[in-house]
Amino acid sequence: MSATTLWGVSVLAALLPTCVYVLILWWLDHYEKEPRGLLLVAFFWGALPAAVLSIIAEHSLSQPLAVLGESAAGWVSSTVTAPVVEEITKGLAVLLLFVLARNEFDGVLDGIIYGATIGFGFAMTENVIYFVHSFEKGGAGMLTMVIFLRAFIFGMNHALFTSVFGAALGHARTLKRGARRWALPLLGLLGGIVLHGVHNLFAGLSGRMCFSVLLSVASDWGGVLVILVVMWLAWRQEQRWIEINLRPEVESGLLSMDEYLVLSSYGKRASAWWQAFNHNGLASARRLTRFTQLATELAFKLEQGDQKRADKLRAAIVEMRRV
Repeated sequence: MSATTLWGVSVLAALLPTCVYVLILWWLDHYEKEPRGLLLVAFFWGALPAAVLSIIAEHSLSQPLAVLGESAAGWVSSTVTAPVVEEITKGLAVLLLFVLARNEFDGVLDGIIYGATIGFGFAMTENVIYFVHSFEKGGAGMLTMVIFLRAFIFGMNHALFTSVFGAALGHARTLKRGARRWALPLLGLLGGIVLHGVHNLFAGLSGRMCFSVLLSVASDWGGVLVILVVMWLAWRQEQRWIEINLRPEVESGLLSMDEYLVLSSYGKRASAWWQAFNHNGLASARRLTRFTQLATELAFKLEQGDQKRADKLRAAIVEMRRV
């Protein structure tokens, strides 16, 4: 296989599953989808700056670790250095979004979405490198095995690790004050590092103990299941915010009861979107999407006590009706 073909195969094998994972993640953000521009920034941060910074930092730290001997240095690098460096470089983007795009970072679900998006970008770049090296080391057979393991069996790893930090930041966003608001992000970052280290430890032991790879799979997919449960609980919480905070807007006349019932149910939203698209075309469906986004954000800002932003959103809804 030529170098050009090898790189092409590696890029496609990393890119295609990643696209599927990102689309599923985007769909899972039911009530208020994050701006696509911010998601692209998050993805490309993971794919380029985070990956490059991690490579530089890990290479720099490998020099002092060499005094431990080749074997010990390899274990420390894999189970300690790599998890710490990579989770910090990925987590930096989540933190920047939390600070700079605060209006779009409303809670736990948003944190998971941004963290996982960054993780998918990082994993894609890392996978390309691993795929190329696997072919150079063991040919097509090893390349096929590594693609299967890294793109599918362990394809959600980096998304999982960084989403833990994102979820912690998102939860801290909902707290008004107190020590927990500052402690949670640190615990979330530590949780992502520990999960990453456990994965690397058991994956590294697979050459000596074949069952250790099963422990790695159990750790990773157990974490994914926990995150899915947290996402489900976050959906329920967001639905309650909408039901509670938009009810007074019906009484004030900003929303009709029919609109309120649609906004309070993801299934009814999907049905209303399809009816708008089927009867009046894509432009009508887009207007409905914009309306639901404004109303949902209004509910979230009322929950956060941001009256200034809430008034702007009410004015935007009134303007939509006028136009």
